[in-house]
Amino acid sequence: MLQSALIVVSLGIVIAAWYVVFLHFNRRRARRVLHWLEGAVLSHGEISNVEWVSSSRFRARLRLPGFGFQHPSLEARLAPREMPAKWALWKWRGRKETLVFEANLASPPRHSLEIGHTRYTGLTRRWMRNTDNWPTHPVAALFISTQPEWEPEISCRMNTVVGAREFDFLAVSFRPRAPHFSVTIALGEALEHPGAELAIFDSLRELAEGSPTSRM
Repeated sequence: MLQSALIVVSLGIVIAAWYVVFLHFNRRRARRVLHWLEGAVLSHGEISNVEWVSSSRFRARLRLPGFGFQHPSLEARLAPREMPAKWALWKWRGRKETLVFEANLASPPRHSLEIGHTRYTGLTRRWMRNTDNWPTHPVAALFISTQPEWEPEISCRMNTVVGAREFDFLAVSFRPRAPHFSVTIALGEALEHPGAELAIFDSLRELAEGSPTSRM
């Protein structure tokens, strides 16, 4: 009985220590993201407020005059490292840390449009090394649409998403209801790409202005 109690207490201490250590890690990573965001907003507007949605997610309210965005915000969704089981499930599902930009548009879209973007790469065997000199062959992008009739303007928006070099746009959404415009960006690639913070809002404006479903 005493041994079982000691095991439970020891396990509780380990879990508590894990939570504290990785919560601190996430807060430190959040400060890095905020520093990156401050550099992005510096010449365009300001961060009006920052709030924590959960222990691994925070949202920054923005003011971006001149961009045509109403009530813009950027939410950072970090890996839930502080919760071992949740983190293991998160990793098993192959999820990424992301930045999610949301805003309303002056002219809301008439119809919903959801663009998902996935890249696949692979080798014949995982253990094979010295692949730096292997020849590579680019392939054409494959577009899959649920619309019964294809609109040429949609391909322009998709090409913008696929062709972005500074950011890995994972999803782009246009909706008649708020928020009208939503973009999900891979956080890791944005932080590591040199100068990406200088181009983020220009890229977002380019996507928003080219909405094929806008009333503009």
